[in-house]
Amino acid sequence: MYGLGGDRWKMASGHGSTRLASYGAVLATVCLAAVTVPREARADDDDLAVYRDRFRLGMEKYKEGSVGEAIRVWSAIYEELGTKRGYRLAFNLARAYDTNGEATRAAERYHAFLDEAAARRARGETLEPLVEREVHDAEERLADLNSSHGRIEIAAGPDATLAQIDDTDPRLGAFVAYVAPGRHVVTFGPGKADAEKIEVDVAAGEISVLHATRAPEPATRPGARLTVDPIFKRVTKHPFTPVVLYTGVVLTAGSVLAPGLAYSHAISIYDSYNASTSTIPERISARNAYPGASTVYYGLLAVPISLAAITGGLTTWYFAGAHEENVVVSIDATPGGGTLTARF
Repeated sequence: MYGLGGDRWKMASGHGSTRLASYGAVLATVCLAAVTVPREARADDDDLAVYRDRFRLGMEKYKEGSVGEAIRVWSAIYEELGTKRGYRLAFNLARAYDTNGEATRAAERYHAFLDEAAARRARGETLEPLVEREVHDAEERLADLNSSHGRIEIAAGPDATLAQIDDTDPRLGAFVAYVAPGRHVVTFGPGKADAEKIEVDVAAGEISVLHATRAPEPATRPGARLTVDPIFKRVTKHPFTPVVLYTGVVLTAGSVLAPGLAYSHAISIYDSYNASTSTIPERISARNAYPGASTVYYGLLAVPISLAAITGGLTTWYFAGAHEENVVVSIDATPGGGTLTARF
């Protein structure tokens, strides 16, 4: 079924249906195992159960021979889980890519699976026997791919480069492509007028490292004139921040409480003096206390009145003293492309 390497991965003639059913059953078990890891090993992965139906859908597609559809379903789950939680699925995807003849993608998923398995071992985790067998199979299959294919490594550079090998889909950044032995054309910047093409011969088991030889074109050529066109926005400027006004309003409102209490106290004294039930000594005491209470009231009342006057004056100044002015909000610079945004 997995027909890309040694005899182990090929279907013997006359036994195709038997091998297909056998490998399909194994892969189904592996797929479900990816979401049925023991609770003690993955206490935080209880939510993986929600992916089981989608796993089964991918398995059905795989058994029907729609390997591309199975890859699409499983890849979506793998992206959601991430390389750590979904590392078991990386092994299954590698198998599916292998079956589909996509050696580069298969090798990448094998490596992702092996890297996470090694990381778990380094943390002292014990891998299940099934995972250990998968690790052995992945290492063996990678060795087969490395010996039967040539490899073209697009090296990383200071700037990400779009590279295309033959007529495959272009990829951005560094990667390793598994190719058939022979001559291949690597295009840097495909689709551009100044695309760079490099021919390379790669033998089986060999790796060729390539990078774009042409330096990236500078944003502005030496001696080129830079034209700067500022873009203005008309804004209203006030003499001070509106926080001052908000503070004045709050203080004025709060200062009303004290004279209100003083007024209530003075009124209670006045009512005590006029009450018919008051005795002569009580009236004398109220008459003597009322002037002082009244004075306190008027003194406290002056505070909110003053604050209200000050706040009113500030409000008048805030609006009357406002003026409009032009502020540069962006600069359009050419050549070089792009807009530089200024803060104000």
